[in-house]
Amino acid sequence: MPFLRSLGLLLTLLQLVAAQYCSFWNTGCIDSLAQTAVRFDLDPLFTDPVTLYYSFDASHSGKGEGPMTKTAFWLGYPSNNVNKNAVDSNRTSEIGLRIGNMTGTPSGSNNGCDGIWGSDCSRDFKSALQRSMYLLAISGEYYSKPLEVALSQMLKKPPSLPSCPPPILDVASIPVQDFAREHVPGQNVTLMPPGSGAWPWQVWYLDGMNASKQASQVAVGIISRAPSYNSSPPDSPDDIMVDLVCLQAPSGGSSKGSHD
Repeated sequence: MPFLRSLGLLLTLLQLVAAQYCSFWNTGCIDSLAQTAVRFDLDPLFTDPVTLYYSFDASHSGKGEGPMTKTAFWLGYPSNNVNKNAVDSNRTSEIGLRIGNMTGTPSGSNNGCDGIWGSDCSRDFKSALQRSMYLLAISGEYYSKPLEVALSQMLKKPPSLPSCPPPILDVASIPVQDFAREHVPGQNVTLMPPGSGAWPWQVWYLDGMNASKQASQVAVGIISRAPSYNSSPPDSPDDIMVDLVCLQAPSGGSSKGSHD
């Protein structure tokens, strides 16, 4: 019967739409108002470039008192492009995303970050992170995610970074996700499954932020590969890998209405 077939098709389409919809307050997914992605090298662990995805959604009313954005990030990579020959110690790879109080246009070296704050700042910021994770690794104190600990300490007590703009650490928090854990003996690597809008790695909310303001902000990805707890300590801070990636979401988006 044509009518029943049409009704069945309509119900199927409605189910698909419902399955794809993500509430603004659902932290397990994101219905992106704006999204951008940047490919970059992550040597020596990954043989091919990986992709950092950054997206946000927006609400006019937020908690009822003003605008708010919902932000998410994740990495994309083939699971078979890991260079196991690079695994010679227990290490943890992490990525954090810093957003707020930083505008400009990504360009130049350090995956676009030199165009935001200059090469001297990129060098000094990476060195400060390396030094913090090195001191943590040789301290004997327990930790699970070295980059997360280092960033938390630097936000509480910012190091001297005279070559960097003052707002570089002027944010409330920097969400961090570990995505690769290397184990010896055996040269094994445990990878976080690649993310997506349906399964972002980290989701958080920025109160008082609207879509146009967030689109003007530069998101700074901070990637590390550092010794895991109780592994052989590195010889120097330079043995700890830190990379930076600067990116910006499209500026054409406008705030959506409040999602329930």
